Amino acid sequence: MKKRLILLFCPMICGIAVSMLPNLIYQSAVSVNTVNPFTFTYQKTISYTGEVHALDEREIYLETAVIPSEVLVEPGDSVKKGALLATIDTKTTKSVLSQGISVADDVQASEKLLYEEYAKAYSLTQQEAAQVFRSYSEGAQQQTDGNAFLPAEIFSPIDGVVTQVHLSSGVLCTSNNAAIVVSSVQNSKITIHIKQSDIDGIHPGTPAIIQGDGLSGKTYQAVVRKIFPAAEKIYSGLQSETVVQTELSVLNADEDLKSGYSVEVILMPEEEKEYFTLPYEAICQDENNVEYVWVVQGGRAVQKNVVTGNELPNAVEIISGLSSSDQVILSPKQIRAGQLVLVQQEAFYD
Repeated sequence: MKKRLILLFCPMICGIAVSMLPNLIYQSAVSVNTVNPFTFTYQKTISYTGEVHALDEREIYLETAVIPSEVLVEPGDSVKKGALLATIDTKTTKSVLSQGISVADDVQASEKLLYEEYAKAYSLTQQEAAQVFRSYSEGAQQQTDGNAFLPAEIFSPIDGVVTQVHLSSGVLCTSNNAAIVVSSVQNSKITIHIKQSDIDGIHPGTPAIIQGDGLSGKTYQAVVRKIFPAAEKIYSGLQSETVVQTELSVLNADEDLKSGYSVEVILMPEEEKEYFTLPYEAICQDENNVEYVWVVQGGRAVQKNVVTGNELPNAVEIISGLSSSDQVILSPKQIRAGQLVLVQQEAFYD
């Protein structure tokens, strides 16, 4: 009787065990997320803040003080090379300065009074009035013809934009400052200071993109034109940093890129290239600093050593050890060789 019962229940027990086996195996597997190694295009960039300057800027200085009869331009005006900028009343200028010099030769007291009168009449300080007479006197001693250094007209030496005007019609204007400054809008340069740690790989011809506020949404193309031969230190509070001054030429400058603007300079020291990569969270490292990953093969975890390369913003370059078809486990924790794994989700990267 007992034998019959054993023979009767044995198949039933075996059947139950067989039916429960997949569930037991499933429960012993570790759930993981995986990703396949992927290729993407990347270009290394370095960003700095720079200042815009006119590459070609002409300052028009006069040898002596003058009284303009008419000033035809003001800051912001566009001019062509040879354009008339101002006319000078040479007769009145010479007469006024000659009178000043002859009177000034009398005594120091009358000289001071003369400066006060001319300063008041022509909206100058007494020091500026004194400089006017000194500059004329020096010029007169060097040249017998007074009109030789008093131009009747002032012309623009280049195509560009007038950035400074220190002349006023009918007003005695000193020669201390440039009478007029004209800057080329087609030839701009940008000055930046590159950190010592970033200068490797930067050379004349390195391309860059220029962008910033006030540029109507435009971006400009530029190239490095000059790297200064000596480094310098820039101080911020008690901290110092070693930098190298660098100049870039803007290739497509226009009137929106104004001299004095602060802009963002994005340097591109390397050409765009493709990288075979994995996310950082897939890479492991043992006590000997050997890097490896866990891959899924036949439903089990298998360890593979890898050689990594460049560290990119969101991934690391894989030089060897994997193929694009490998299923790599992300963020592997407590994984051991040969362990059963259950893939819950496959990640995809563009």
